[in-house]
Amino acid sequence: MRFLILPVIAGALISTPAFAETSQRDLEVIGRALGFMEGVSGSDRTVAIVYDAGSEAEAQALAGAMSGGLSAGRVTLNARLVPMADAGSLSGAHAAVLLGSASGDAGVFSAASSAGVMTVSTDMGCVESGQCVMGVQSAPSVRIVVNRGAADASSVSFAAAFAMMIEEI
Repeated sequence: MRFLILPVIAGALISTPAFAETSQRDLEVIGRALGFMEGVSGSDRTVAIVYDAGSEAEAQALAGAMSGGLSAGRVTLNARLVPMADAGSLSGAHAAVLLGSASGDAGVFSAASSAGVMTVSTDMGCVESGQCVMGVQSAPSVRIVVNRGAADASSVSFAAAFAMMIEEI
């Protein structure tokens, strides 16, 4: 019996993705971080949800969570769904939550950077590779990682007080 259970557990661990689906709690953490962005006035923040075909259901769920505005600290998040093929239309968004293969895609990052849009993902590999400005994990505890090079490339900066709450790479 023991020999049967171990391979099953090992298989489950190996097949578990390196990042979880983006949750409403993740969105709230993202919203609070957006409150520390410099050069942005007002409390409304437009969040583009960039998704591929495999993450469309997750994108729809996130847009639903922000329907009518999601209050997160000092800001209110409003969603805009953006298929990965339309990543060139990110202008006007304050942040882009990258889902599925959009997370880590150089073309998506380039389009967002050109528009001065902060890219964010729950996939920390995206941040480590420099294809996302910010990585967020809200469970089991809150973790925010900012890639300084990606932030500079995107012309994104944060208030000095934010530096005490994040990890910077």
